[in-house]
Amino acid sequence: MDSLYANPFYYEIAFSYRDIPGEVEVMQEAIGRYSSIPVKRVLELGCGNSPHMQELLQLGYSYIGLDLSPEMLQYSRQKAQQLGHEVELYRQNMNDFRLDAPVDFAIIMLGSLYVKNTCELISHFASVNRALNPGGLYFLDWCVDFSWLADTTDSWVMERDGITVEVSHSTELLNYIDQTFQERITLLINEGGQTRRLEQTSIRRAVYPQEFLLITGQQGFEFIGWWNNWDLTSSLAGTEEQVVRPISVLRKR
Repeated sequence: MDSLYANPFYYEIAFSYRDIPGEVEVMQEAIGRYSSIPVKRVLELGCGNSPHMQELLQLGYSYIGLDLSPEMLQYSRQKAQQLGHEVELYRQNMNDFRLDAPVDFAIIMLGSLYVKNTCELISHFASVNRALNPGGLYFLDWCVDFSWLADTTDSWVMERDGITVEVSHSTELLNYIDQTFQERITLLINEGGQTRRLEQTSIRRAVYPQEFLLITGQQGFEFIGWWNNWDLTSSLAGTEEQVVRPISVLRKR
């Protein structure tokens, strides 16, 4: 069985259900409302195949990506070259990294905040704070857990150019006290009558709202807000509605 993150092309197909231009519009709306500084340099943490890179570059932003997978970074580099742009890509751990120059806006997508314990969580926000210019925003997608840990399963199918990718995603509770769970993502690929299976398993720590506020405040961030389903008119403050793909926004003091 091959590693999912070593195969960025199939990963890109698997998660291509997103409205990337629409998501970038929401990011720009957040910048317009809440950033205290002009935004020129955008950092994506856990960038993977950098799905937002093209939209951001076309809008005139400089793109900086950070990931641990050399295959993902090479895929992103090739995409940038095809677009005729220079980008900055770093192979570093999102929980302890340093950039050559600070950025004005940082993003992390699809719950990609991969921490295993509280020390890594604190170090992550310290690293992001160090990377951001004062007044810059940190935009987080699906990284705060608004319900208690539980075993979950989900699946969907995506197709592109005759390639079918069946995706399954599951979480399994490991320890309530440590707030840890095991995440498994599996891709079953059918391409030209040939089948292939990719899988990635990770041990992760859940992040609940109150500790998110406490830790980010201690690491020099001002809490701006959190909203449901990528909608900046749908605040999660005091809501009892079902939470789907929540976004959270912080600002560096």
